[in-house]
Amino acid sequence: MTVTEPAADTPSNSSGLVGQSVTRVEDDRLLRGHGRYVADVSPDGVLQAVFLRSPMAHARITSIDVTAARRAPGVVAVFTGADIEAITHPFPPVGMLPDLYTPLFYALSSDTVRMVGDPVALVIAESRYLAEDAIELIDVDYEPLESVASIADGLSSNKPALWEKAGGNVLYDHTDTFTTAAGPDAASSDVDAVFASADRVITERLSCPRQSNQPMETRGSLVEVDPDTGHMTIRNATQSSHMLRWMGAALTGKQKVRSSLKEIVTNKQRRSGFMAGAKGFLGANADGLKAQDNNGMKSQLKADKSLLKHANAIGLGLLGKDDYPTVVADDIGGGFGSKGAIAREDIALIAAAGELGRSVRWIEDRVENLMDGGQAREEDLTLSIAVDNDGTLRGLKVDLLVDQGAYPGFPVGAPMATRIMKVMFPGSYAWDAFEMRSRIVATNKGKYVAYRGPWANETWARERMLDIVARALGMTPAEIRLKNLIGEDRMPTAMITGPAIDETMSTKKTLERALELLDMDAFSRDRAAAYRRNHRLGLGIACYHEAAPGPPGYWDCISPGTDVMMNEEAQATVEADGSVVVYTAQMPHGQSHETTYGQIVADELGVSIDDVTLIFGDTRRTPFSILGTGGSRGGPIGGGALKYAAREVREQVVDAAAKMLEADSADIEIVDGNIHVAGVPARGITYAELAADVTGSAGGSTNAFEATRGYKGKGDGGWSVATHACIVDVDLDTGKVTFPRYLVVEDCGPIINPAIVDGQVRGGVAQGIGAVLYEKATYDEDANLQSATYMDYLIPTAMEIPEIEVHHMETLSPGGENDFRGVGEGGMIGAPAAITNAIENALGPTARITSQYLPPSTILELAGVIPRE
Repeated sequence: MTVTEPAADTPSNSSGLVGQSVTRVEDDRLLRGHGRYVADVSPDGVLQAVFLRSPMAHARITSIDVTAARRAPGVVAVFTGADIEAITHPFPPVGMLPDLYTPLFYALSSDTVRMVGDPVALVIAESRYLAEDAIELIDVDYEPLESVASIADGLSSNKPALWEKAGGNVLYDHTDTFTTAAGPDAASSDVDAVFASADRVITERLSCPRQSNQPMETRGSLVEVDPDTGHMTIRNATQSSHMLRWMGAALTGKQKVRSSLKEIVTNKQRRSGFMAGAKGFLGANADGLKAQDNNGMKSQLKADKSLLKHANAIGLGLLGKDDYPTVVADDIGGGFGSKGAIAREDIALIAAAGELGRSVRWIEDRVENLMDGGQAREEDLTLSIAVDNDGTLRGLKVDLLVDQGAYPGFPVGAPMATRIMKVMFPGSYAWDAFEMRSRIVATNKGKYVAYRGPWANETWARERMLDIVARALGMTPAEIRLKNLIGEDRMPTAMITGPAIDETMSTKKTLERALELLDMDAFSRDRAAAYRRNHRLGLGIACYHEAAPGPPGYWDCISPGTDVMMNEEAQATVEADGSVVVYTAQMPHGQSHETTYGQIVADELGVSIDDVTLIFGDTRRTPFSILGTGGSRGGPIGGGALKYAAREVREQVVDAAAKMLEADSADIEIVDGNIHVAGVPARGITYAELAADVTGSAGGSTNAFEATRGYKGKGDGGWSVATHACIVDVDLDTGKVTFPRYLVVEDCGPIINPAIVDGQVRGGVAQGIGAVLYEKATYDEDANLQSATYMDYLIPTAMEIPEIEVHHMETLSPGGENDFRGVGEGGMIGAPAAITNAIENALGPTARITSQYLPPSTILELAGVIPRE
C-alpha cells in the first residue's frame, strides 16, 4: 500500500506520521480498563434516577398516583409528566421542510403514551435499588387506544392519528424531480417522457425492517449541581457536547415571558454578547442564509401555530439566563449516531436536578436502550428503472416510505435521512431522469435516529435493483455497472441531483480493481464442490459513493442554506512549558481521534505524537460546534481545522525561533522537537526553551503560541467510494450463511492511518452482516416490542465475522491540499447490498430477494427447502 501526498500538503521537516499505521494512542488507556465513562463517575451524595415507562404502545393516561412512591424509603422526589411540563419547554422542530409536520413533545408524557417504553414518571432516590422499588409503587391508569403498528397502518385513514394536529399519520409527503435537461426544475412529465422512450421499465418493491444502533455503552447522564452557585455540569455520553449544552439551557428553567424580558433588560453583558455573536454569524453566513426559505416554517405553522409561542419563550429564556450548563463528555463506548440525539431523559434529568439543587445520575439499562435508545432503517422502497435493451440506464423512480416511530429524532431523524437519500439515490451512475417521492409515517414504535450512514438504504435498494435489471437483460451484475458508472472520461460533471463530481468519484475504478482481485476460475471450482455438499456459493457486488464530507454546495443540495452549519473550528497551542495542546469540537467515540489528530499535528509541528494532547468534549475548553461528530466529517473537516491551526502555530514558532537564534525564518527546521537552523541541529532549542523565552518576555502568558482556525472543506473533491465483493456459502440443510471471502476496494484519498481506516471499514461491514443475517427490531401487530433483550435481538460476534480484505486506492482531488476523506460509514453502506446480491446469486434464478433481512428460515424458503409462510 502506497500513500502519496502532494508536496504542497506536507510541511517541511515533517515527521512523516501521516500515512503510517501508528499504534493508537487511546489503546493503552482503554484496553487496560482506565477509560472514564459516565457510569464510572459517582460523586459523593449523587442521587440515582429511574424512569417509569409505559407498558402499552398507545393509550391515554387517565390518572397517575405517585403518593406511595414519594413516601417510599430513600426517595427524594418523583416527577410526573405534568410536573416536567411545568418546568420545561417542548422539543421544537429542527430542520423544518416544505410538506413536513413535526410534532412538539415534552421530556415526559402526561396525557398520552405513544410507544412501549414511553417515559411517564421519574423517580429520584438515594440509590438505584430504592428508585427501582419505588417505581413499582406508582399507579397509572391507562385507557387503551388502537395501535399503529406498521407502515401500512400509518398510511391507513382508518387508524387513529398519533398526533392530533397532523391530521393523520403521514407526517411528510414530498416529491423531487430531476432531469439532465431541466435539472431540479424538472416536472414529472419530463421524467415520464424519459420512461416512455426507454425500451423497458422494471419495477420491484423492496423492504428493510427496523434495526437498532446498539453501542456497547448505553446512554447515560450525570448532572452535577454546585451547591453554592447552582451551576450545572452535565457529564453525558453525547456525540455533541455543545448541542446538549444549548438544548439543556433552552428547554429547562421555564419561566414566564415577562420574567425573561426583565432579565434581558437587566443583563447587559448577556444582551451585548448575543448581539455581537449574532452579527458575526449573520456576516459570515450571509449567502447561506439568503438561500434558505421559510416554506418549511409555513408548513409547520399551518398545522400547529403554537410553535411561535414556544419558540419565543425558548429564545427569550436563553437570552435572559445568567448561567448555561457546562457539558463534559469523556470516553464514550460507541454511538453509531444514536448519541447525537438529545434524549428526552436528558432534559428531564437536567430539569429535575435544577429543581432539587442536587446532583442526579441516570444510566440506561439494555432493555431501555432496545426500546428507545435509537432505531433506524425501517423503510419500504418501490423502484422503477427505465432501461434500454443494451443495458443503458435511462430513468429512476423511487417511492420511499419511512417508519419514523412515535417521536421524531432530535435534532436529526427521518426527514433529514430522506433529504440525503434524495441526493444520493442515483449513486455513481449516469441517468437521464430521476424522481423520488418521500413519505414519513408515524407509528407506535421507538424513535428513528441517524445510524451509521443514515441514507444507506438508497445504496441497498439501488444495487439490489441493478442485479434484478441485469438478470432481466441477460447481463452480469458487473457488466451493467461498468456500462453505466460515471468514469473519468466524463469528468468533471455533476450528479443529476446537483453535487459536483471530479476524479474523487472513482467508483468505477474500484469496481474494475475488485474484478481483478476476484479469482473467478477458483470460484467456479469451489461452487461445483459446494453443490456436491448441498451448499450453494454466490458472488455479490455493490458500488457506492458517500459524501465525506462532500464537495462544496453538497449540503445545499440536500436543503438550501444548510451549509451555514458546516463550519468547524479548532485551536492549537504551545503552552508555557512547551507542551502541545490542541482543542477540537469533535467528540470521539471509537474513531481514534486522539491518534489521527495527533499524527496530523505532530507532522505540522515537527514533534512526536506523544507530545500532542487532544482536548475534546468539554464545552468550557473546546471550540463551538452544534454538530459534533458525525457525517464522516472527523478526518476531512475536524482534521483540516486542526491542520491549519497547527500550521499557523508553526509559523509563529519559526518566527520566534528565528529571532532567538538570530537566523532567517526560511532557514529554521523542526525535527523531533528540535528547533534549529538548517544544518546545525546541535545548536537547536526545544519547544520548552522557546516557550519559556516567549512567555517570559510576555509577562507570564499562559500560552506561548496559539491559533484558532475555522474550516468548511477544501473546495473540491470530498467523495469516498468503494466496491464490496463477497462470496457467500449457503448451507441448504440449515440456512446458515458463511463468507469464504469478503473483499472491499475503497478510495478515501490519502490515508492518515491505514490500520484505523481498515478497522472502520471492517466494523461497518460487521454491522452490515448483522443487518442482513441477525438484527431485527420486531414488533407485533399491536406494536408491542418483541426484541427487548439480546435473546431476541441478535448481534453478530467476532465468531460470525469473516476475515475482511481491504484494498486501498488513493485518488487525489485536483486541489490536493488536505485531501483526507471520511470512511467511517462506508462499510455499513455497501455490505447489505453485496450480501443480499450474493445470496440471491447463490440460490439461483428462481429466488428473488426483496427484503434486506434474511434469517435462516427465510433463506430456506427462498431456496424451496421449506414452504413459505
